[in-house]
This record gives sequence, structure tokens and C-alpha cells, in this order.
Amino acid sequence: MKSMRLPLITIMGIALVGIILGSIFDYELSKAIASPTNTFGLVVSVISPTIGFCGVSIIGGGFIALARKDYYKTLFKVLFAIAAVGCLIVGIVFAGGEFFGPNGFYWVAPKWVGYFIPVLPLAAAEYLGYRLFKENEFKNLWIIFLIALGVLLVSYVVILTPLKNIMHRPRFRSVVGSDIPYHNWWERCSNYKELMEANNLTSEEFKSYPSGHTVMACVVLIPVVLVMPYMQEKYRKYQLPLFICGFLFIVLLAFSRILAAAHYLSDVSTGALIAFICIYIANEVLIRVKALQVENK
Repeated sequence: MKSMRLPLITIMGIALVGIILGSIFDYELSKAIASPTNTFGLVVSVISPTIGFCGVSIIGGGFIALARKDYYKTLFKVLFAIAAVGCLIVGIVFAGGEFFGPNGFYWVAPKWVGYFIPVLPLAAAEYLGYRLFKENEFKNLWIIFLIALGVLLVSYVVILTPLKNIMHRPRFRSVVGSDIPYHNWWERCSNYKELMEANNLTSEEFKSYPSGHTVMACVVLIPVVLVMPYMQEKYRKYQLPLFICGFLFIVLLAFSRILAAAHYLSDVSTGALIAFICIYIANEVLIRVKALQVENK
């Protein structure tokens, strides 16, 4: 857990630099490389939430493992089973809605078709989580899982969603070729309803800042940072390599969102910063609470 401090601080620093650069070059960068029909950007955008929510499914698999432990009371076993199902459903709802939703290939198929696509990979991730934790005997492991899920709840629901609803920043794909003015990330678009009506747009086109896709991509690192220290020793040595791979995946996703004209550099950088601040705080909690420290498991 302590070994993750420097990598987390480094990533937060990179995200902060991205916000600063975006404050200066947001519009110019998007104008140079972004297109609403960029196939690569759209493909990565629709696939990435499924990969990100595999992190939640792994935790769900951990709950299945806990539900099979004899030393928990029946009520706890039932709650663990409900949590496992909930993790799978949340992933399917969030990830499945992207394939043929407004940020994906909405002209190809009805949105509901996309909900079937992530079922298999998310179920496989849940099974993986079960295998990883079926022999774990740390009785407070469920608290770790709840803290990990709390990071997703706080970063996406408590922080990101209200920010989107306050700022209403127009997406670049709606700004280009229209009379909608460009807004910096710190400038609230207070007349977004008028612009929606005048340009026949939905509220989705005024949710550029911050990037929700980036937060969803960061979810894949939640179990890597917060849960891996509680796995068997043979798995822990892969924590840093997996962290680096996860970070590269987040960078790819962030770049694809800019390419698809859905977000600016400052949008994706802010999304990453929000997620990593929450992960860092949760990691510090685990370091400081003696009952949750690795050496006491």
C-alpha cells in the first residue's frame, strides 16, 4: 500500500499538468485532431467502460468468495451475494449503454442491444475475482471491498456528476460548425437550455467537463491499488506492472475521447485527477487503520 504512494502522486501530477496545458490549448488541440466520426476514437470509447468495470466485477467475485465462507453469519452471506450481483449489474448498465448510446455507434443499433455485449467479459472478471479470493481468510476483507466501491461512488456520483450538471460545458463536436460558443473548463454555460433548443441538441451535448469515461477507465486500477495487497503473495509482485498497464490504458482512453470530439484535454485530465485523488485517499485510509493493514490479515 505504501509502495503505491509515489505512483499515485506521479499520476496526479501528470493529470494536473494536463489541466494546465488544456487551459491554454484545449480548443486548438481538438481543432487539430478531433472528429465526431473518428472510428478509432469511438471504438476505444465504447470498449473502455467494459474494461474499466472489470475492476468492479473482480470485487464482485471477491464477494462471492466471502459468501462461501463458513465463519460469516447467514445475513452477511446474503448481503455478500447481493453485492456480487450488484457489481455485475452496475457494470452491465454503465458499460452496455455506451456501445450504441449517444457517445458510441448510436446509428448502428438500438441502445438496448449494447447491454448484452459486456455480460460475458464482466462475468468472466467476476469469476476471476472469486478464484483470486476463495482461499483468502482475512475476515475484514469485505471492508476493503466496500472502501474500493466507495471510491467509484464518490468519484463518479458525488463529485463528477454534479460538476457536469453545474458547468454544462459544450462538447467540441457540438461547438464545431455551429453557433455554440466555446467555453473554457472554468466557464459555466449558464444558457445551455437556450442553446439546446436553438440547435436541437440534448443535454448530453453539454456534459463535456469533466470526463466520465476517464473516471470509468480509472476504475480498473481500484482493485490493483486497494485490493491486491490483500491477495496471496504470488500475486502482489504484479501490482506495479499492472498499475503501469492500467495507466497506459487510461491514457489511450483519454486520447480517444479527444479524438472523438467528445472531450477536451482539460476534461479528461480533470476526470483522471478526481479518480486518483479518491484512490489516493482510500489508500491512505488503509495504511492508517490498523485493523485493515496487510500485516494484520
